[in-house]
This record gives sequence, C-alpha cells and structure tokens, in this order.
Amino acid sequence: MQTKMDLRVIKTRANIKSTFIELLSKKAFTEITVQNILDQALINRSTFYKHYSDKYNLAEQLISEIMTKATAFISERFSNMKDDELFSIVYKAYGYAYDNKKIILALWKIRTDKLNLYDDLQCLLKRYCMKYITNHSAGKDSSLVDYYSTLYASLALTTIKWILESENEPDIPKIIRHLKHTFGEKFWSLQ
Repeated sequence: MQTKMDLRVIKTRANIKSTFIELLSKKAFTEITVQNILDQALINRSTFYKHYSDKYNLAEQLISEIMTKATAFISERFSNMKDDELFSIVYKAYGYAYDNKKIILALWKIRTDKLNLYDDLQCLLKRYCMKYITNHSAGKDSSLVDYYSTLYASLALTTIKWILESENEPDIPKIIRHLKHTFGEKFWSLQ
C-alpha cells in the first residue's frame, strides 16, 4: 500500500509542476494564482497545499531542482575540461538545456528578489570559470579573473538562451567555432 501512496504523490507533484510550467509559458509569474494551478491541474486546494505552501514555494523547488542538476553538470564539465575546451561546455550544456528546454525557459521568466534562475545560473558559471582560470593561470596576472569569468558566464548563458529560443535548430558546432575564433586562447591568457 505504501508504494501506491508514493506513486500517487509522485504523480500529483509531477502534475502540479507540469501545470505550473505550462501556465508560465502562457502568463507572467505575477499573473498566476494557485487557483489557476488548481483549475488546470484538476486538483483541489488541500492537495496543492499538502505539497507546496504557495506558488513561490513551488517555483523555488523547481528552480532548486534545476540548480542541483546544473551544479552537478557544470562541476563535472569543468573538472574534466582540457585547456582548449572552455567554450565546448556550451555545446555540452546545450544537450542538457535542450532536454529541459520548456522548464528552463519558463523558469527564466520568474524574476523576483529571491527567485531568478537565469542570474543563479550565471553566478554558478562565473564561479566555476573563476576557479578554472585561477587553476590554469598559475603565476600569471590574475587581476582580470573576475572580469573574464563574468564575461564568460554572460556569453555562455546568453548563447544557450539564444539557442533555446531559436525557432530553427541552430548549427551548434558552427557557433562554438565562432566563439573559439572570436574569444580564443589569447583572450584567456591573462597576460
């Protein structure tokens, strides 16, 4: 009996989350009410409140799930990256982001004081880039590490956002070649 209960909980949460993401694709976060979620998910108020305290808590949990996955993904990519692969992470991240495209694009629309997935991802990328540059530029001038890391995080995330929002399937290898050519090794040399 416990297994059936767990399965129902999983299905209910999945229903609430997918309904919320669907609503975010149609409306601004500020316009969505718990009642909108209830009506579209075909659940009652008590069911919603068993799982989430409000729409902010729901959004927070969804963003936390994406950030947990993104942290693991980015950590692994940066730790296994060779010196010439800094922009190749965009190609690898695209696959991950594309698999979660609808959720990511919907959650990027939420911008409150506490909830901002886009900025959170940018900070995460910046932090890992700073660590990467610091570890790969021993003995070189490090006065611009913060600048380069900020630029990299902005460029990488903007590129991924542009790719996800594109109507047609973009030529990812071509984009990566262009990034490498424009912001190649000399850009990161810290001389």
